[in-house]
Formats: sequence, structure tokens, C-alpha cells
Amino acid sequence: MQQESQNDINQPAPPQVNTIPPSVAATAPGQLKIIKRNGMVVPFTEDKISVAMTKAFLAVEGGTAAASPRVRELVTNLTSQITETFHRRLPSGGTLHIEEVQDQVELFLMRTGEQQVARSYVLYREQRAAERAVDGNNSPLSNETGIKVIDLSADFRLKDPSIWKEWYGSNHKDLENLKNSIYGLTELNAELIETGNLIAVPGCYPTASILGLLPLVSNKLPIDSIIIDAKSGISGAGRTTVNESLKDDIQENFKAYATGGHRHLPEIIEVLEGIHGSSLKINFLPHLIPAMRGIYSTMYVNFEDTPYQSIEDIYRDFYQDSLNIELMLGGQVPEILKVAETNICQIGVYQSAIENQVVIISAIDNLVKGAAGQAIECYNLITGNYQLKGINNG
Repeated sequence: MQQESQNDINQPAPPQVNTIPPSVAATAPGQLKIIKRNGMVVPFTEDKISVAMTKAFLAVEGGTAAASPRVRELVTNLTSQITETFHRRLPSGGTLHIEEVQDQVELFLMRTGEQQVARSYVLYREQRAAERAVDGNNSPLSNETGIKVIDLSADFRLKDPSIWKEWYGSNHKDLENLKNSIYGLTELNAELIETGNLIAVPGCYPTASILGLLPLVSNKLPIDSIIIDAKSGISGAGRTTVNESLKDDIQENFKAYATGGHRHLPEIIEVLEGIHGSSLKINFLPHLIPAMRGIYSTMYVNFEDTPYQSIEDIYRDFYQDSLNIELMLGGQVPEILKVAETNICQIGVYQSAIENQVVIISAIDNLVKGAAGQAIECYNLITGNYQLKGINNG
């Protein structure tokens, strides 16, 4: 592959969509935040502790507990003590898992002699855990086996069996489970994944492309068309292709493939149109690059009219609590090397020279965020673990 000239490498940074002041730190000094079971990070609030304890007292003492001065005073005091405990543990602020908070509620109820109330609270937690473990969609998979399946194949990603047949050349053989499967993109379907029985982990190209476009389609912006120019390392096509590519000196080559249409295109279209609520004109062309791993997607989004919102603000607001998204704003650009062997998706947002067009760039490791890492995320959500347990994000 030809070396880039120094002038090519040292080009000015792409213009910003809008000049945004530096972002404030996620956790201000002294501020506590909670990591929910789906991996979302939310501010710590005492009210939720009070409500949970009040419900436990109501379960034991009946409806009169809500009006009881004793119960109100006890709930207020215990809530304050629990909050003080966390502030002493994390005087400079920090994050707590939701399970830690619930453990403390149970402990303080026991210490004050409210064993029955503590037991009611424990039973409530067990009931909620059981509800998360049981799928409400009555999937045949659940009813017959009770087994949870996280599927890395393409078998359950496309909801429309006619589209499946068009792209995969055969009739789908499991329509019932197809109907009840959950698309396993955690940034989109975390709550559904928690209770799902059959999770269809997205493809590598769709993961990079959908994450790059998700804030725009979720905000229902007036999109005219989208062009996705995607590149993949040779590991994305499997061992046979890797061996053939190395034999054919791909290290000195760079080429497009599947120019007549790639199977990941209908997956991208189905998800994005489902979120946007209208038909979208999307063109997708993949390329093979001389790298072993990584997906690099450059997306050109053409709008019908100039969006009145700051595009950078839209992305910042949408992904502010996401654990696996790293926004590259202010002219920074994503890099495959920076996300290699991590579950991170880097996303950059840039103003195009063309009117009413923005350019979005995303980068992931196709073997981690585009495959196994995303499957582990889904497993953690299903089992109630911290979302990034077992995942190395560097």
C-alpha cells in the first residue's frame, strides 16, 4: 500500500458541526450515581429508597402504614442514614451498583428490628429478579426449555421472513422464535434484552453503522438519504477469507466487495426504519482493508432541510450514559487501533462541505463490540450483572 504523503497526513482537522464548550465531567465532586442493571448510569436519588421502604412497610402493616407518623419518620431517618453511609464511603462522589443500594436497605431494616419489613423487601427483590428472568413474550423456546439463547448467527436478526428468504435464499425454519427474538443492540434494547429468551446479536457492520446513526433517526430528523461507506479488517469474513487474503497479499491491497448488495444492508434498513418510523433511502457498500480486525464506517447523511439542533449536542445527549460509546467531538477522528480488543465504539461527527449534509464516522473491533463483546453485554443484562463484567475497555 502506498505511503501517505506528509501533507496528506497533516491536513487540518475537519470543521466542527458546532463549537461546543468542553463537556463537564460525568460525575461532579461529591455526586453519587447509580449503575442500573441495564448498564445505564443515573443520578442517585433518595426518593427511590424511601418509596421502596414505604412499599415494604405497606406490604406488612397494610394501607395505614402510609399515614403512620412512625413509619414516615423511620423511613426518613433510614433513608438519611443509608445516604450518609454512601457519602462516607465515596466522599468525592462516584458510582454504586443498584444491588449495593438494595443490600444496604435490607441491612438497615434488619438493624432497626424491622425483620418482617426486611423480609418483605427481600421477597420483593426476589419477585423482581424472577420477573426479569421469565420472558413475557411466551416464546416457544421459553415455554419448552426455559433456556436463554444468545445467538451470534444471522438467523434471528431480520424480523421479516420474506426479506430473510430474499437475502439468504431459503425459507426461515423457526418463525415462532423469529417473531419473539430481541435484537441484541444494548444501546437500543437494553430493557428488552433483560427479559428476552432469544437474543439476536447484531452483525459487525450493522453495529458500527446503527450506532453511528442511532441519535439522528431516534430524533426523527428529516433525513433524505444515507450513504454508508464501510471498511472491514479481513477477520470479518472468517478464517477461509483470512487465509486466502494473506495468500493474495491483501496487505498491499484495498478493495470493495458485495457491490450488488450485502446481507447486512437489510438488517441496517430494518432497524433504522423501525426507529425513524418512515422509509429511508440507504446505500451500503463494504470494503476489505489491509488490517486483521476492525470496522470503520463513514456515513454521509443528507437532510431534507438544515436541522435546527446542534448535531454534536444530539449525540452528546443521546449517549451521555452509554458505557461503550466514546464520542470524538471537536474535530477528533475515530481510529481502529484505539478500539482494538475493546468493546468501545468511537463516533465522530463532522460538517460536510455539501449543504444539508453531515458526516458520521464510527469505529469498532469487529471481534469484540461487533461480536463476542456484545454477546457478553447481553448475557450480563439477562443475568443481572454489571453490563461490562468480563469486558476490557482499556
